[in-house]
Amino acid sequence: MNKLYPVFEAAIMLHISESTLYRWIHQRKIEYVKIGSRVLFTDEMLNNYIKKNTVTTEQT
Repeated sequence: MNKLYPVFEAAIMLHISESTLYRWIHQRKIEYVKIGSRVLFTDEMLNNYIKKNTVTTEQT
């Protein structure tokens, strides 16, 4: 089973504030798991978000 991270840990891992992460959740910009009232993230979800938002440079 994958480890589940609460919002405060995921925010630290992404180097953002908790309020920014809650805004992304509300805007559905990032995947999450909801168990009861808890919002949780897996490593895979956080890595997918990073991959989707990675900007690459052009190689000439």
